[in-house]
Amino acid sequence: MQKSNSKEQQKMSYSTIIFLSLALLSQCHADLIGDLCTKSNNPSLCNQALRSDPRSQGANARGLAGIALDNSLSTTQASINVAKSVSNPSNKDKIDTCIENFGEAVDNLQEAKPLIPKLDRPSISTLQTRGSAALTDVDTCSDEFRASEPSELKQATDKAYTFIQLLLIIVNTL
Repeated sequence: MQKSNSKEQQKMSYSTIIFLSLALLSQCHADLIGDLCTKSNNPSLCNQALRSDPRSQGANARGLAGIALDNSLSTTQASINVAKSVSNPSNKDKIDTCIENFGEAVDNLQEAKPLIPKLDRPSISTLQTRGSAALTDVDTCSDEFRASEPSELKQATDKAYTFIQLLLIIVNTL
């Protein structure tokens, strides 16, 4: 009878350890997104975007970098469309500069895309360089306008900036 109780207790201990391990693994994943997003200039947008993407479930930093890169590309491309929509004769030169810089940012991000699966030291370094260049390209649009940037363009630019910054935050943790 005593051996039976001992085996039952041992099974319960193993079950408890397994349960706690799984809970901790789940918490670590949640903490990874939370930890990364707290470093972002827009933690709310960062959290919403990463947690709502089905690819983030169980993703490590490399997987989250891929999601951030995809979001960077789509929001930067969307910024081009917004810039075109707010163009008028009084801001045409500034908008043209924005569109050109957004295009360069998209090119930098496209060149970074094949580096995500590798993520060896040279790839990380190149990814940091491409991401930094894209961040500068996007930020240049806001610099063009200073305080007079059309609100729709400012929102689009800020969103692109957030995702490119997130990409760099993630890459810098690798």
